[in-house]
Amino acid sequence: MSSAGTRSSPSVRSQISIDASAASPAVAAPPVIRPSVGRWRDDTDLEKQVELQRSQANTLRSTLFLTYGAVGVALGDLGTSPIYTLSSVFRAPPSEDEVLGAMSIIFWAMTLILLVKYQLVVLNADDHGEGGTFALYSLLCRFIGINPGLKGKPTADDLSLLRYSTSRGQYARQGIAAGPAPKKTLLKRMGTGNTFAPALRKLFRTNRVAQTLLLLLVLMMTAMVIGDGVLTPAQTVLGAFGAISVKAPSFPQSSIAGISIGVLALLFAVQPLGSQYLGGVYAPILLLWFLLQIVVGIHNIAIFAPWIGKAINPYYLYRFFTSGVSADLAWRSTASIFLCITGAEASYADMGHFTRKSIRIAFVGILYPSVMISYFGQSAWLIKNPSGYATSFFASIPWGDAFFYFYFVVAVLAACVASQTMISAAYSIVRQSMALRCFPRMKVIHTSTKVAGQIWIPAVTVFIGAFTIAAVGIFQNSIALGFSYGVCVSTLMMGTDLLIALAMIVVWELPLICPILFLLLFGFIDSIFWTANLTKIPLGGWFAVTVAAAVCLFSYIWFLGTNLKRQYAVEHEENYSDVISPRSQAAQLAPALSTIYQNVQAGYDLTLLPGLGLFYSEQNDEHHCPTVLAKFVRRLNALPQLSVIVTVRNVPVSSVSPEERLLLRDVPNCPGLVQCIVRYGYQDKVSQGDPFLTALLKEVDRQGAFDINSLCQDRVIYVILSSKLSGSRSGNPTAANVLKVGFVNWVYGPLAQILSISVSENWDLPQDRTLQMGVSLAI
Repeated sequence: MSSAGTRSSPSVRSQISIDASAASPAVAAPPVIRPSVGRWRDDTDLEKQVELQRSQANTLRSTLFLTYGAVGVALGDLGTSPIYTLSSVFRAPPSEDEVLGAMSIIFWAMTLILLVKYQLVVLNADDHGEGGTFALYSLLCRFIGINPGLKGKPTADDLSLLRYSTSRGQYARQGIAAGPAPKKTLLKRMGTGNTFAPALRKLFRTNRVAQTLLLLLVLMMTAMVIGDGVLTPAQTVLGAFGAISVKAPSFPQSSIAGISIGVLALLFAVQPLGSQYLGGVYAPILLLWFLLQIVVGIHNIAIFAPWIGKAINPYYLYRFFTSGVSADLAWRSTASIFLCITGAEASYADMGHFTRKSIRIAFVGILYPSVMISYFGQSAWLIKNPSGYATSFFASIPWGDAFFYFYFVVAVLAACVASQTMISAAYSIVRQSMALRCFPRMKVIHTSTKVAGQIWIPAVTVFIGAFTIAAVGIFQNSIALGFSYGVCVSTLMMGTDLLIALAMIVVWELPLICPILFLLLFGFIDSIFWTANLTKIPLGGWFAVTVAAAVCLFSYIWFLGTNLKRQYAVEHEENYSDVISPRSQAAQLAPALSTIYQNVQAGYDLTLLPGLGLFYSEQNDEHHCPTVLAKFVRRLNALPQLSVIVTVRNVPVSSVSPEERLLLRDVPNCPGLVQCIVRYGYQDKVSQGDPFLTALLKEVDRQGAFDINSLCQDRVIYVILSSKLSGSRSGNPTAANVLKVGFVNWVYGPLAQILSISVSENWDLPQDRTLQMGVSLAI
């Protein structure tokens, strides 16, 4: 146990007027308690603030601005797919029917998967505006009524606190009161009160196996995003620089790889600027890129095959699999055609950086028509020039060398922009993982005051940047990378199908036929791409799978370890009456250092310490005493004159107004003990220094939780608990216990020691008034 002395805080004392006699440390006046227990005082529902923030982001001006940025960030990967998709499909000069068949698959894949599945269905599954796998998982947990870890049970303080998330469905199915419901989307209005939904919620709430399988699926999907995420920048940038070999076939491939590494290093170096600024810079590049694709595509269609539009006929898709080449080879080629839709999951995860509306407008109005024209134009050229199948995109560029090199420069810039899509998605996913305790706490920097999801995480930048550069060094060219790319994203899409089907039942409460039809259609299409991509694993897909497996394993280890600590805390909860017991009212009239409480365990009277004590705890239950307070009482046999149990909460608004930041309530039958929830928005800095202390004392006085005039304010101590998980070899030596002890001592323990971040440093706690109490949790 390490401690620091206490000293006066002039800034606090000067702002709260107190009785001069109360300033003496020798005498502490008896506390005057104005009881108010049970529900939190002034528990304002922050949904109004959430909706206000969303309405500001949905104004015409904001929507147009975000749409402009979405073009440059969220849709970059999809927009540059024509560079390498068709050139990866064929292994020999194709026939006309083969080109028409491949084009037909591209058209229907982009229409059904990108337009129908993602834009019309998946984007509706947001969690407070956030998209991606973990946002979808968080949404499901809230509507099912489970809490990851803790055996799936919500904590008592969550149930008693009517905070923002209850009106979005958290525990709503358990009868907890909710605030005004958010505006319903089309899918949500279709809900008919499906009677299957309560049964499915009950299954997940009562079955730990179902909860574990759901969590493992989500962790695997998240890891897959990062696994293929390290390949996306490498694939797009290398594919763009592949144009050099069209004009200079003798140019060394190693030099192209070296140039690509330099460009990628610069790309990761500018990440601190944030997606809002980068989107504004990147958007003009992609708008020019899309314009050039339209112009070149229309030219090639008009010159080489004006009738290429007949490829939208599914008959040519059917012929692709039944004639010309073997069915096995045609099936394997779909793994390359899949490259045209690999950016779908990244754009969904990027929704928090922008809005659903802005991404839809950018996709339907700009990306879909321009990219589709580019594919049709490239196919038209390929029908007349089948020998150029390996470099069809750059070889089909018309109008001489000057235009070719101009197009090449724009392609390189667009490839850099496309890389941003997956990088931004990785930021969102890792932050969501941290919120659900599947990743250690990292430094997160918000780069926008309007959109919560626009963030930068330095550690993630370093991780993805290192593995991306390593991928370029290993594979050297985009064709080899193409064999490794797609395995993880296709697996991720299969997982999204399952989670969306589950959301249709428990969140939107659609008729059971809806998720069944959804799985039959999109599950079938995605399974074709998935099985074809599995054949890439021995050819290079092992790289992305290895990265994904490592991330998944790390996430699960961290989740298990942190939740063992949480479960320990819950299982060893003690009522306040088991820790402290108030003495008679007459004892309050004794001198200052006499006691008004007893240490229940030891039977001793507690020393009443003049001043204020702030005890920081993740749990703030009305009846259960937090571990930090219990350890303080039993080790020091004392209690501050006013003890405040503080819990810091992060809420999905940019900033919480001062009048809504603090929630207070008294602990029943415990005079001088107050519970406090401190709420911060994503743009607010969590600071617990003197300004916070001043606001807290004013709020305590305003709400009548304690008579401030009787408080010795010169004495303030901040108490935090530093817990270390350790495995105990005592007890029943079963195989399960031996494995648990080994996991804690040799796996999670060393990781936690390396990656731990001090709360006192992050929250600006005064170091000279902070008491850090260490405790070993023997599992």
